[in-house]
Amino acid sequence: MKHDRAIGAMLGLAIGDAMGMPVEFRPRGKFDPVIEYRSGGPFKLQAGQWTDDTAMSLCLASSLIECNGFDAAHQMKQYSRWIDDGYHSCTGKAVGIGQTILKAMIRYHKTKDPIQGDTNPRRSGNGCIMRLAPVPIYYSRDAALAIHHSIQSATTTHGSEMCLQTTGFFGGMIWGALKGVSKEELLSDSYSPVKDYYQQHPPCDELRSLIRGDYKAKQEEKVDSNGFVIDALEAALWSFYNTDTYAEGLLKAVNLGGDADTVGAIYGQLAGAYYGFEAIPSKWIQGLASNEKIEAIAPGTPSSPNFRDKL
Repeated sequence: MKHDRAIGAMLGLAIGDAMGMPVEFRPRGKFDPVIEYRSGGPFKLQAGQWTDDTAMSLCLASSLIECNGFDAAHQMKQYSRWIDDGYHSCTGKAVGIGQTILKAMIRYHKTKDPIQGDTNPRRSGNGCIMRLAPVPIYYSRDAALAIHHSIQSATTTHGSEMCLQTTGFFGGMIWGALKGVSKEELLSDSYSPVKDYYQQHPPCDELRSLIRGDYKAKQEEKVDSNGFVIDALEAALWSFYNTDTYAEGLLKAVNLGGDADTVGAIYGQLAGAYYGFEAIPSKWIQGLASNEKIEAIAPGTPSSPNFRDKL
């Protein structure tokens, strides 16, 4: 794994979050197209600030680093610190927490059991993949572990089979991007970093559609960009497929509207890993809140505390 790609994934996620933030929940075509950071959005943030997607990814990254690997209980403690004290927030308080995650955290506080994902398929939200990048970065030496712990990282707040399968799939895609796999291969219906993975773990019909690449033939008006895990990932993959640079794809993703910050974050971590840090416009990096902190915390990179152990 090139460190440029790991840093690209973390910054790419945060930039996507910040770029989509001002038009979150806005209907497509009902706002001036996003071309740069802007202030506003439902939480009245400043230009370049970000929401729960980035904060939770930083909590997850710091947990991996502090525990030298995945620890569900510690992960939930980090999320609790974010909710209660604004830990890893760029505003000093938790911003943008969704209902699925909030309810999981309430159950955790009552039971102290860190596995609180709702198994109801109707609760298949995208919060499990919006924060994911630190896991495949940390486990970049072993694809099977990257996929396994991607799924485990979802179980704390999301428990439906669709969420778990989709998180494993996306973790494998990020892992491949970190390793320099071509876009053509990443988006092919035969791609998996683990041999025969989908023969051993048959995907649900909705995920199978993504694996086949059905989104490639869709026109923009047919692409949903809502909070449903499959739809949000499809919107991100559609944007990735139809563009050739990080910047072009991100603007396409966030201008779909809807759950724009999370679609941007999902796109951003994959595209940041694929194109690398150097391909992200420098003005976007410089204008991002807490950019140095985000770059430094990427697990397995020269700035992180356990860098040498992850080479």
